[in-house]
Amino acid sequence: MSLTTVLGNSKERSFSGFGRVERTINGYYSGRVYFEATYWPAKLQQPQKTCKLSPGSRVRVMGREGLTLLVSPVQEDNLFLRV
Repeated sequence: MSLTTVLGNSKERSFSGFGRVERTINGYYSGRVYFEATYWPAKLQQPQKTCKLSPGSRVRVMGREGLTLLVSPVQEDNLFLRV
């Protein structure tokens, strides 16, 4: 799977970086994240039944599937990460 998508007149945009959870992402259920000044539907790249990302949690955007961003949790002890 590619981490880029073709937009408009053959310009490519990378969907990777850091975002912030706005609506809970819970296991296999989608939520919403704030990424690059836009709100996006999002789900875990590797769904886990026990994983719950609450609003305010930081996530790494790994790619995109349709209009939904694929994310993974970020450890909060990495203080240098800013959204």
